[in-house]
Amino acid sequence: MNIKHLFSTAALALLLASCNGTGSDTTTVTATTPDISAKADSLVYCFGQMRGAEYVREAQRDTTLATDAAKQEYLRGVKAGLDAVKTGKEAYNKGLFQGIQMAMNINQFTEDYNVRLSDKVFMEGLSAAIKTDTVIDAPAMQGTFYKLMNEFNKAKEERDKEAALSALKAAGEALKMKSLSDQLWGTIPSGDAVKIKDGDRIKADIKITTLNGKDVNSPFPKELTVGQRLSNNPLSEAFKSLASGQTGTFITSAQALFGARAQQLGLKAADVLKLEVTPTIVEDKKAK
Repeated sequence: MNIKHLFSTAALALLLASCNGTGSDTTTVTATTPDISAKADSLVYCFGQMRGAEYVREAQRDTTLATDAAKQEYLRGVKAGLDAVKTGKEAYNKGLFQGIQMAMNINQFTEDYNVRLSDKVFMEGLSAAIKTDTVIDAPAMQGTFYKLMNEFNKAKEERDKEAALSALKAAGEALKMKSLSDQLWGTIPSGDAVKIKDGDRIKADIKITTLNGKDVNSPFPKELTVGQRLSNNPLSEAFKSLASGQTGTFITSAQALFGARAQQLGLKAADVLKLEVTPTIVEDKKAK
């Protein structure tokens, strides 16, 4: 489950709560005050429909959520959350929310970094911070946290790169493609035509799919100058292996093509992607 989604749900719940009216004036229900309590079911039903629509949109991005089993698990989780909250126990409910949030963070951390964080150690740190008589140096604590996270991120980048290179090599050999670099394999037209070079302004027709044929949205511009923004991207090498108007078929890894953005596109670093690329030189209007 996405942490941001959990926060948005909580925020909207608080918004509904604020609509109950907490001003200084107390309204007395009289014969002239309309009783709309009968509409409460309609209101909360709409609320449920809104949350359900959010789930459907998320399931369109993450298809693991689209199965009937996943939907039933989601509903069970929601019901457990509704049952867990205790009326009038503000501190408990805040702790409950924090616990759910941290459990999700721990699960995500395990998936991203292949290391399981200890909920016991988390509770030790939380308890010490709450119970201590000494004010914690927050800036120093944050500095330590970000330093450690930087170490984990570097280790993850190396691990992702190794996995991506291994997967790409295996796929390239299986497809009998030519290795153009450690990050790009492909099949390109033969001939002596003048190749695209750094500095050329091109229209870039790029189709990206997974090896099983699923389309991947391309975040790359339709027109670009070769050798600028994409100088370290395998796309740049793909362009320069072709002449203007030629089409080449390549494979690369999600890690090499998108870097950290791969996860935002629903891809894993080691996912192998197929590229169909046609660069066409265009007149550079800025050069005039």
